[in-house]
Amino acid sequence: MANKKLMRAAQAWYDAGMLKAVMFDVDGTLGDSLPLCIETYRRVTEEVTGRRPEAAEVVSHFGLSDRGVLGKLMGMEPNDPALPLRRMVQIYEELHPTMAPAPFPGAVEMLIAVRAAGMRIGIISGKEAHTAAPTLRFFGLDDLYDWAAFGLPDRNVKAERLQEAMQVWNLQPHELVYVGDAPSDITMAHQAGVRIVNAAWAPAAAQEEQACLALHPDYRLTDMAELLPLLLKL
Repeated sequence: MANKKLMRAAQAWYDAGMLKAVMFDVDGTLGDSLPLCIETYRRVTEEVTGRRPEAAEVVSHFGLSDRGVLGKLMGMEPNDPALPLRRMVQIYEELHPTMAPAPFPGAVEMLIAVRAAGMRIGIISGKEAHTAAPTLRFFGLDDLYDWAAFGLPDRNVKAERLQEAMQVWNLQPHELVYVGDAPSDITMAHQAGVRIVNAAWAPAAAQEEQACLALHPDYRLTDMAELLPLLLKL
């Protein structure tokens, strides 16, 4: 009887407050692949239209999926069969080994430690699977997450994806944390009602510091090494 009481008490403690899952953005969070994404969009747009968009224009459409960003840059509908999606993926994979050959130092070890601590790991990217998958493969992350969800061309759906993760894993909002680098990641986490760790360890993260802080992330970390100790306290 005493053992049963202890087991029930332990389960109640686990259910009440322990962090059970961590969802990660990919580009700019697990690796410095944002320059790769930007250059891919610029190159394919120039190749097809003769116009090379500025990096800021490309970034302004981030949050949409690959077809959404490419359609905006080319003035085309995202489902237009003429959209050069295959060529974009080809360029992306050709550039990947030189522009983003590996994740951030310590990223793999951090994910292994998060899983060893008993937390589930999920991936939520605004990209579609045909570009997210090569990055996860190049970074050696394929076996380090339990669930993944991707974007849509017409809107940012990360809040919806976070809600889906909670449904799939039967979690309450306080039992899940999202880790992402962009201001929109903070907004999406707030909409889903989950805590957000603003990943500010990428080389270009300082450029968006004020925009991120204005959105009041729950936590902002400039060193990935600080992430695991934080997660273990939540």
